[in-house]
Amino acid sequence: MVLSGLLLAAVWSSGCLVLSLQPAYDDASVAFDEALAGQWENADDQTSATIEQAQWRSYKITYTDRFAARTFQGNLTKIGTASYLDLTEIRGNDFGPYLVPAHGLFRVTLDGDTLTAADLDYGWWTQAMKRKTLGRLSVAIDDRRNVVLASATSELRRWLMRAPAESFGAPMTFTRKR
Repeated sequence: MVLSGLLLAAVWSSGCLVLSLQPAYDDASVAFDEALAGQWENADDQTSATIEQAQWRSYKITYTDRFAARTFQGNLTKIGTASYLDLTEIRGNDFGPYLVPAHGLFRVTLDGDTLTAADLDYGWWTQAMKRKTLGRLSVAIDDRRNVVLASATSELRRWLMRAPAESFGAPMTFTRKR
């Protein structure tokens, strides 16, 4: 969901994120839903998102809050019955060889003119790391205190197929602007 991109932008600006080094999609699993395109707003949080069709079944998502606007590339993928939006900073920018692009992941639901997006819950992930209950996922904490998933796309997709509901934060709700 494009609104998920907005959520990711908000989360990225505040730190303590759950990020992946690998995407949650592969060439065969990328989906595209034209219904995500449009302008969305969350009046409670005073945020908005503009979702546009981009290249190769992807989205360009511009997320705006009270302080700034950020632009992301989003790829939609389905795993089981759930839909996920995988967000990265806009491609084409080369920030040097020592910066690795990271993926933010949101579980999204579109119901008419309502879009909900829930990102991976930082608190749940840090506790699961302490309890060593993440199975075969390779996870670490970086120097900014972000949780970083280093597992292959196939392993991440297997885990998401059975992801506990608690591993996602409270969903943000956006309404399509008319």
